[in-house]
Formats: sequence, C-alpha cells, structure tokens
Amino acid sequence: EKCLYRATDPFKRKNILSCHSMNIIRIVNVCHSILIKLNISKKVFMGVKERRLREFQRREEEILAAAYHLLTRLEPGQMTMEMIAEKAEIGRGTTYKHFKSKDEIFARLLLTRRELFLKQLRAITPVKDGMQRLIRVYMDYCLEDPTAYRIHKGCENQMNRQNLGAVVITSLQEQQEEKLRLVKDILQRSLGDHNSDSHSLYFICAGWGMLRGAIDAMMEDRFEGAQLDKEEYYQVVQKMLMSGLPSAVELNKN
Repeated sequence: EKCLYRATDPFKRKNILSCHSMNIIRIVNVCHSILIKLNISKKVFMGVKERRLREFQRREEEILAAAYHLLTRLEPGQMTMEMIAEKAEIGRGTTYKHFKSKDEIFARLLLTRRELFLKQLRAITPVKDGMQRLIRVYMDYCLEDPTAYRIHKGCENQMNRQNLGAVVITSLQEQQEEKLRLVKDILQRSLGDHNSDSHSLYFICAGWGMLRGAIDAMMEDRFEGAQLDKEEYYQVVQKMLMSGLPSAVELNKN
C-alpha cells in the first residue's frame, strides 16, 4: 500500500495495482486447488469407508446364511463356529470378528425371523376382524416354512443370553415387547364389551397360549403321524378361539 500511494506516476500506480490483483488471483486459485484436492480426498476416503462397510455387511450375511444352511440338517447344539467358518469359506478368526459366539448368530437369526411376523402383526392392528387375521397370520407364518419354524424354535431354546451383548439383548426384548403389545391389542379389540372384565388379560394370555400350543402340536407331530389338512385345522382352531374366548369371559362373569 505504501508503494502504491508513493507512486506519483499514474502508469506506475496502475502497474502496482495490476501486480496486487495478480497476486490475489494467484492466491485464490491456489486456495481453490487445495479445496478441490481436499474434496476429492474426502470423497475417496468416504468411498473406501463405504465400500469396507458394504464388504463387512456382505460377509456378515454370508456367515448367517452359512449358519442357517447348517441348521437345516443339524441341531443348534451340534453346530460349531468352525463349521460355520468352513461353510462360509472364511477363517475362524474372521467369523469371530462379526460374532463373538454361536449365541449371537442364533440371536440374529431370531431377530430376522421375528421381524417377518411383526410386520404382519402391525398390518392387523387397525382391522376389525383382528382375531381371525391373527390366527391366519400366525398359522401361515409357522406352517408355510416348517424348516424356518424348526430353526427358530431350536435357536430360541439353545441360545444362552449370558453370551449376548447389551445391544442384542435390548433388540430381543424390544421385539418381544412389541409382539406382546400387538397381540394384546388385537385380542382386546376382538373381546369387545368383554374387554372391561378385570380378568380379560388372563383370557388374552390364555388365548394366545392356546393358539401357540395348537401350532406347536401340529408342527412337532404330536398327533402320532396323523395327516391333517392345514386349512381344516385352521378352521377348527379359529372356531374354538372365536367362540371359546368370549364365552369363557362371559362364564367367568356369571
């Protein structure tokens, strides 16, 4: 600035201004180049990070798929982490990077399976004929894929919660609480006027237990090999629950 103001010759003054402008332009261009490089580096870093995350998730799904495949022919107690690693074609150490124990694998399989049922329960909630829909949905959920049902029950019975992390335990609890809340809401709505009875909760729990027991009896072949038609079985179970549950509440009042 001193040089600028000392310049008495207008031509020199103009040259000094031009030099200053050029320097500013150069600085701006350098800064712009640096920003572009930083942005590119950030994008490259984010791209690598996202790719690694996708690879991690893909490997995790492969481990779960390998475990599920093994459980189609083995009991949960027979399966080992070494078997899972061999089936997934990875090292045993890699398997433990994703899951600390078999129990965590059982829990993930359970969470995935239960979510399918929860999605259907959420759709039933606003429907008037909730009990009929509940019976149908639960029976279809269990009977349409007997292998998945067997694996689900096996994982549920074999899983040791002491080997699970806090996040997994919380997820299991939240799923269970949501399922019970939805079932309770559906059955309460089906009871109608009987819902105000002080013992209605007991009948709701008993009704849900009867439905689960009816399915377990069929899935675990407790009828000594008798060939039962699924649709006829569904109709019988529905009639028993639809007529029995409200009647039982009414009898309890009397």
